[in-house]
Amino acid sequence: MTKNLNQQTISRTTHWSGTPHKTITRTTLIGALILCAAGVTAAQTKSKGVYRIPFESGTNVKIVKDFLTHSPLGRIDMVGTGQSNYKIVAAADGTVRFVVDSFSAQVESGSGLPCTNNYVWIEHPNGEWTKYSHMQKDSTTVKAKIKVNQKVKAGAYLGDEGKVGCASGNHLHFEVGVPRATDPIAVTGGFLSDNDGSKRNRVPRICGISGGIFVEGESYEARDVPGNLPPGSAEVARHGLPSEDYQCLFDQAMDANYRLEWIDGFNYKGKIYFNVLFRPGGGVPWSAVHNLNGSQYQAEFDKRKGLGYRVKHVDSYLAGNEIRYAAIFVKDGVQVAAYHGISAAEHQNKLDDWTAGAWRPKVLSVVSINGNRFYTGLYEKANVGGWEAKSFLTGAEYQSLFEENSKKGRHLAYLNVYEHEGQPRFSAIWNSTTPSSKARHGLSGNDYQQEWEDSRKAGLLTRLVTGYTDGSTARYAAAWRK
Repeated sequence: MTKNLNQQTISRTTHWSGTPHKTITRTTLIGALILCAAGVTAAQTKSKGVYRIPFESGTNVKIVKDFLTHSPLGRIDMVGTGQSNYKIVAAADGTVRFVVDSFSAQVESGSGLPCTNNYVWIEHPNGEWTKYSHMQKDSTTVKAKIKVNQKVKAGAYLGDEGKVGCASGNHLHFEVGVPRATDPIAVTGGFLSDNDGSKRNRVPRICGISGGIFVEGESYEARDVPGNLPPGSAEVARHGLPSEDYQCLFDQAMDANYRLEWIDGFNYKGKIYFNVLFRPGGGVPWSAVHNLNGSQYQAEFDKRKGLGYRVKHVDSYLAGNEIRYAAIFVKDGVQVAAYHGISAAEHQNKLDDWTAGAWRPKVLSVVSINGNRFYTGLYEKANVGGWEAKSFLTGAEYQSLFEENSKKGRHLAYLNVYEHEGQPRFSAIWNSTTPSSKARHGLSGNDYQQEWEDSRKAGLLTRLVTGYTDGSTARYAAAWRK
């Protein structure tokens, strides 16, 4: 299906992290945009933070003016559609810094009267602030009970869409900014101080929408999305994460200085879900990709070859009847050998040939299409002592082999579960150098969550988690160890 990636390196500029000295640029997180509208040019930077649509979940929201067409530039005007009253919510976790909620009049443009807007400003941990303006009188302080210095979570109710102040009609004026340290806003209207040329505004990056940036004329459905991640946790783990929310979680993890440690994709009832693990960031440069087909994966491999990155982890999963790939790459000089999308027979030949020498399998990811298995393998030159790898085990066979290997002093180093002709099959690797671990399989989502919480309380870290379909149910298998 695709050619081998033997002893070569792959990477992609989709996601980046790097050393504390930032020798690698996070291209999707930091970037300059040149904005041109009505003959005016302004430099705008994408927001550091990632935000949700600031309307109650389930609301259909239309963008009236985007960061290019709003005057001044860099702000967003949006309206709820299809109903008569719309609730405005916080776009991210933060602390309320300013509230004005006492006005009720609409101010005509060009009247010369001050823009007596109602508004809320929220400060976020990343140093950015968000503004919500034109809301109905008393909807913030009376109905939502919002107060200055109150901490709010993403999705917290802030007030009702209105047309108070300098507004042509009912809508929400939303913006992201980085205020100056003293006198950050003009109280009347809530405008950012010292903001000539919109230099203090940021183009908001929005979770779960196409392109990640609001576009005039487009409509979006507001919904809950992965929120801010506090830095410094021993691990951040998510299971059953919808594919459309993965990028948002990834960006939030980058903002909190985590690195991606494990990614597992699986298809459940025609949709792609991810199980992911993040750890606090270290000094080794790394990159990650997901949702690539075989040709894209190969192209990225060819493009990045020779830059010194090696595959640390790779997973294959199905999107319909097409194989998709997700991978993590690091720049640490370790030599690896890899292949992807090859037949079961080709895989067995390579496994036999390569392990006759110094290569040992680290990843054996499998997908099954119309009864045919396709393998993605990753090998390292490592002395792992005694080892065993099997990739076509039933649940009962896996359990039996797990117990047998445990008696021999071998512990689970890798596990991938996939669906083959309607039944789950297990691909597992045991070796003698992996520390003893707690392992579970056949877990429901709730069961897995409880096992995860118990493991964390016991001081264990999640080392692998894989999702699969068993009949009509999503199941999970995982391992934890010190």
